[in-house]
Amino acid sequence: MFASSRSAQVALFTFLVCVLGLVAFRLYSPQLQAARPTTDRPPTAKPIDLNTADVAELRQLPGVGPNTADAILALRRETGPFQTVNDLNAVHGIGDKTLAKLRPLVTVNEPPVEQLERKPSPTLPAPTAAGKIQPGEPPIDVNTASEAELMRLPKVGAVTARAIIAARPFASVDDLDRVRGIGKKTLDALRPFVTAGAPRR
Repeated sequence: MFASSRSAQVALFTFLVCVLGLVAFRLYSPQLQAARPTTDRPPTAKPIDLNTADVAELRQLPGVGPNTADAILALRRETGPFQTVNDLNAVHGIGDKTLAKLRPLVTVNEPPVEQLERKPSPTLPAPTAAGKIQPGEPPIDVNTASEAELMRLPKVGAVTARAIIAARPFASVDDLDRVRGIGKKTLDALRPFVTAGAPRR
C-alpha cells in the first residue's frame, strides 16, 4: 500500500512538471522567437549600398558569408567605388547565380566624400562613363580602348573595364569570356558594340 501511494505521488509530480513546462514554453516561445538572430533580410528592407556597406550589412545578404563580405570590401578598397551592381561579378565567390539573387537587394549610389578622397589621382580624375554607347555608333576596340571608353559598353563598370585591360590582348571578341565578370549574357550584350583589332605595340 505504501509503494502504491509512493508511485501515485511520483506520477502526480511528473504530470505537474510536464504541465508547468508546457505552460512556460507557450509563454516564452514568442519572446525566444523574436530574440533569435537571423541573417535573412526582410523583403521590404532598403537595398544595401555596396559603396557604403560594412561587413555586418553585407553578411545579411544571401550567399554572402564572412569571406565573401571581406572580398567585397577588399575589392572596393583596391579598385575604388563600385560603378554598377554587375561589378560584383569580379568578387571571388560571387558567380552569376549569386549575383542574380543579390540584384534586388543591393544598389550602387554615389560614393561618400571620404572614399573619393581616399584614392586621389596625381594627374587626371578617375575615368567615368560619358554615356553608354548607342546602336549605330562605331564599335569599341577592346584591345586599344581606354578604361573610360570601355565603361561606355553595356554592363561594364570600372572593375570590369580594368579586368578587360588586364586580360589583353584578345584574338577575337569571343575571348572576352575569359575576363572575370563577363559571362555568356554579358558577352552577348557586348557583341554588337565591340571589336578586337590588332593590339597596340
